[in-house]
Amino acid sequence: MTTEIPRYPYVHVQVPADQAELVSDILWTLGAQGVEERDATTLLPQDEGVLLVASFADDAAAHRAIAALRFPARVEHVVGDEWREAWRAYFEPTAIGQRLMLRPSWRPPPPGDRVVLTIDPGGAFGSGIHETTRLVLGAVDRTVRGGERVLDVGCGSGILSIAALLLGAEAAVGVDVDPMAVDVSRENADINGVAARFEASTRDVRDVPGTFDLVLANIQAPILIDMAEPLTQRVRPGGTLVLSGILASQADEVREAFGELRHVATPAENEWRAIVLTR
Repeated sequence: MTTEIPRYPYVHVQVPADQAELVSDILWTLGAQGVEERDATTLLPQDEGVLLVASFADDAAAHRAIAALRFPARVEHVVGDEWREAWRAYFEPTAIGQRLMLRPSWRPPPPGDRVVLTIDPGGAFGSGIHETTRLVLGAVDRTVRGGERVLDVGCGSGILSIAALLLGAEAAVGVDVDPMAVDVSRENADINGVAARFEASTRDVRDVPGTFDLVLANIQAPILIDMAEPLTQRVRPGGTLVLSGILASQADEVREAFGELRHVATPAENEWRAIVLTR
């Protein structure tokens, strides 16, 4: 019997050099598992700008990203698995905040007393590597003290919910429009031993009952603004809302959309911002 050789999709996007960092960040928020930049020092003539090559989990995810970009883009494929094994060598355990440690499954847990969250970069839609995810994880690290109920909107890989549960939250609910993200979230929760306290589904946030001590939404600024009312309604009195996926130029508009809540902080990393609010 012939074994089918796997094919992995890559989105190729040609952009002006001064737009490369912004578009690279956008690709991450659209679900890229890795982004490579090629310019005059690699393969391209200087006047052709920068070629961004972003890997995605599958063809559907790659084509969704292309539809969301305003630059011409195309999908190409890499055949076979050898590149994946070589790629693993670049990922090491990463400390987040005061208490968390992210590690890929092929690395042993590092010594120390940090809470270890096992998640594979590139395995789903959020590995903790990108700034937007790190900003929310930092807020989770600072906020969770034990016993909280958490709502994770756009849960992706489940990393935010899992981090909260490992830090002592009582229960977490994750919702995402992508059924694959829901499946991956459940798998990661099981790997980290918190599946019994984690519920994930494709339910619309408007259909999630009750209010929560901590609501997390790492999506994109325009979607956050559209969802301002249902997100605000899910925060209990005294609870916290953490928004991310926001560029510096978008932060004021997002804060204005959530004016019913009190601003606590706007942590920043490079061009990205998170906004922490409370009721």
